[in-house]
Amino acid sequence: MNHDMRRQSQSEIAPVQTADVLKYLGDSLNTQWRRYRKRLKRCQERFSEDAVHDVRVETRRLLSTLELLGAFLPESDIKKVRRALKRHLDTFDQLRDTQVQLGYVGRMAGTFPDARAFYDWLRDRKARFTRTTRKAVKRIKTKRLGRCLAALAKEIRLQRKQITREQAFAIVQRAINQAFARVAHRCRHVRADDTKTIHRTRIAFKHFRYMVEALAPLLPAVTEDHRRALRGYQCMMGDIQDMEVLLAALDKFVQKEEVNAASARRLKKELVRWRRMLIQIYLNAAGRLRRFWPPPGLRQPTQKRKIKAHESLPASPRHRR
Repeated sequence: MNHDMRRQSQSEIAPVQTADVLKYLGDSLNTQWRRYRKRLKRCQERFSEDAVHDVRVETRRLLSTLELLGAFLPESDIKKVRRALKRHLDTFDQLRDTQVQLGYVGRMAGTFPDARAFYDWLRDRKARFTRTTRKAVKRIKTKRLGRCLAALAKEIRLQRKQITREQAFAIVQRAINQAFARVAHRCRHVRADDTKTIHRTRIAFKHFRYMVEALAPLLPAVTEDHRRALRGYQCMMGDIQDMEVLLAALDKFVQKEEVNAASARRLKKELVRWRRMLIQIYLNAAGRLRRFWPPPGLRQPTQKRKIKAHESLPASPRHRR
């Protein structure tokens, strides 16, 4: 490495190792909590698809900060807050899944007549879930959660007096390393004929991605392109899970409605073909995982074990936040 390259690499690393990670996380926790409450209140007062999207995004961002706080605080404290936020997030699951399913089936309805009745059934289901979700959102309370988060913020302030900046950075770096190692381990055990292995990899990857994105402002090497690639990779696995949920919805539709058996089989065959295609797209691109950590410019020990490389394909266009 010549002198200019060495100076550039050090300039990327220095801001991280000298940054006050704990102060940043404490400030981020307070900021994300305020934004979450604001979005939730808006959703409770004026329920809409945009309002639902915004509160889901802020919930995930708050969860991102919690993932990193877990490197410094007892798991029991973090688990309590994480569980409450996930319950809030779960409130929107059925409505969100149905919205995604309508997108898939809507694209099929024009050229696949058998999908028309299924689409109408999903549309009625969306209307029902919209009503139940609106009521559930209004029942969400945040006082107890706020007290828990205030306790976490206080503990972080105490940690700042006991841990140096360099030690704090080393702790979060080790936590992200471990999260990435879990993803790599699960990725190595992915099987094309078992989508549960892909789903487990997706869950582990989501935790890793949360941690990276929560610390991204302190990591110059984690660029917007890098974050976009993380979202795209997760999206490929999410598309497969969406198709699993859609197939389950189709089975329920067939059980509850009087439909032509041959028509239902044709539709399911098409969705199974689609799922198979999505699985292959992910498997072909799974080797991209090793590009995500460590990012260029962040010096870390070289990973000893590597997942099997696959041919690279474009990332899925759908983005999950």
